Amino acid sequence: MNLPKPNSSYEPALVTRAGEVIPNAWQLLVDEDTTGAEGPYVLGFERALRDLDGLNGHYGVRVNPGDDVRLLEPFLDRITLIEVAFPGYRDGRGYSTARILREDLGYIGAIRAVGDVLRDQLFIMMRCGFDEFLVKDKDPAGAIAAASQRFSTTYQGAADSARPVWALRHGIGA
Repeated sequence: MNLPKPNSSYEPALVTRAGEVIPNAWQLLVDEDTTGAEGPYVLGFERALRDLDGLNGHYGVRVNPGDDVRLLEPFLDRITLIEVAFPGYRDGRGYSTARILREDLGYIGAIRAVGDVLRDQLFIMMRCGFDEFLVKDKDPAGAIAAASQRFSTTYQGAADSARPVWALRHGIGA
């Protein structure tokens, strides 16, 4: 019997919130790596805190659950990309990380969701401020399109500009 392949078993593809599948030019450098690989580079969180002050140019940073993203604030002008890791679909700390970056720190660079990123998470990720998704899906562009159309109204405010249904109902923020 030929069962369909579950979405989580597909190779991840990098897709923008506009639904464009794009190549990933960024290389992750773990703490002990040297810059022998072709750039641009994504630094591990601890390495970024240690080395960004002395580096010129623009870099990416990988943020894992439990990392205090507020510590990156002095370096945000040099960070072009922040990758937020989702090690498992049940770990939602990355949503808060994206909102802190957008709402509290005013970060305007790209925020990318990496790791166990699935179709049903995309709508909320977009609301929290993610721009790019390394998503495991048969049709990554279709997954973004479906997520973008999933709900016409929301119940709470987020990092996006959607007005919640209660504000629409009461004419608040019009």
